[in-house]
Amino acid sequence: MAEEVIRTQEPDPMPTAEELEKYGYVFSVKKTLVLYLLITVLMLLLGRFFSLRLIPQIVVLGFTFLMLPFFIRNTLRSRYNQRRFSDLNTYMEQFLYSFQKNGKVLTTLEEVRDLFEDGLMKDLLDEAVSYITETFDEGNVEKKALQLIEREYPNFSLRNIHKFALDVEKNGGNYSSSIQLLLSSRQMWADRNYSLLKEKRHVRSKVILSILTSLILCALVQYLEVRLDVDVSRQPVLQGITAFVLCLDLLIFYLTDRKFVQDDAVTDLVRTRDVLESKNYLHTYNPKNPLARLGARTAKKRVTRQIEKDFPNWLMQVSLLLQTENVQVAIQKSFPDAPPVLKSDLDQLIEDLEMDPVSIHPYLNFLKDYTLPEVRSAMKMLYSLSEGKGGEAAGQIRELIQRNQLLQDRSARLSNEDAMAGMFLLFLAPQLTGGIMMLADMIMMFSAYLLKMGSV
Repeated sequence: MAEEVIRTQEPDPMPTAEELEKYGYVFSVKKTLVLYLLITVLMLLLGRFFSLRLIPQIVVLGFTFLMLPFFIRNTLRSRYNQRRFSDLNTYMEQFLYSFQKNGKVLTTLEEVRDLFEDGLMKDLLDEAVSYITETFDEGNVEKKALQLIEREYPNFSLRNIHKFALDVEKNGGNYSSSIQLLLSSRQMWADRNYSLLKEKRHVRSKVILSILTSLILCALVQYLEVRLDVDVSRQPVLQGITAFVLCLDLLIFYLTDRKFVQDDAVTDLVRTRDVLESKNYLHTYNPKNPLARLGARTAKKRVTRQIEKDFPNWLMQVSLLLQTENVQVAIQKSFPDAPPVLKSDLDQLIEDLEMDPVSIHPYLNFLKDYTLPEVRSAMKMLYSLSEGKGGEAAGQIRELIQRNQLLQDRSARLSNEDAMAGMFLLFLAPQLTGGIMMLADMIMMFSAYLLKMGSV
């Protein structure tokens, strides 16, 4: 299985020439000088607007120059990630249509490769095809070739499609309904990510507007100072606060821009180390300790949220396997590629089913420690399928798939909420920084005004 990657972003190091080149940056001395000249003029005008003296102006200008490579990387990364998303979306769709016709991984890769222009995806497809056709002394050649693509595009839907294709090529069978399920799932994935990108763009615009509004309000306070003939904007304290707020607003915009370009669409695999530690804590904490109980509530909330996200993905794997296997075998075969947060519970479920294969209790005991009605309902359907109850099996599988698609939508909304949470907080931040600047300005203005009135 391809190694899972961390989706949460760590602090960005200084951009390197190699990284910028990867994103498509072509260095030009002329273009770089023009860019820095324009930034210098813009920041000098902004400094003049807020009556900054030489030292604070140099500080703001220096901080801007320091941040500029990060903004350049964000711009390039945004284009790069959008291209990756478009390539992955096209690849998954065309892979499924092609595989539906021929049922062979190699033939499918060769057909899909011809649809792409020169770039990362075409290079990967060339490499994957060459690996299959030129490797003779290894097993699982097709799986290893597909993993070349999965390493560059760490996406759960892509892994599901590849695993399905490998299973069909190995075991055969009627797979047309599974293809339709995967095509529908891909369309829902694409629609959700287009919606997330639109929402991110909207929030980024609101953050920019929030920054501009706070700066305009601060400028109005300075205008009021001039009208009252008590201009205190050149006081050293206010000069320092103004420079600090301008740098902070620039940093806020950078953090917003960074979240905007975050690669949520393609990179949706997550290393769940922290969640697994929280899950282990739930089994080992001392319930008599009040602090431990408080920690357990937090841990359970984190684990429950991750299960809500991952359970639909596991159910998708089971739904695909049910096209050719019975329920118990499908659950067993789903274990190797199951989300990490579910593995210990799945292991227990498989053991319980081996001991008691005809009872509903193993199904109801699955994830019983978490309040998840959707899980309980889906497990009841799986039990009904295993017993051949409740009508035609094909109809029950369709109902299970439809239910799973609703769960996947809900899971995606949870992930999108997590992705957007930080951006909404950043929308409020400029109002706080502007408030600090205005408060300091008004305190000094009224102090100077009262001193002036007292001296009259």
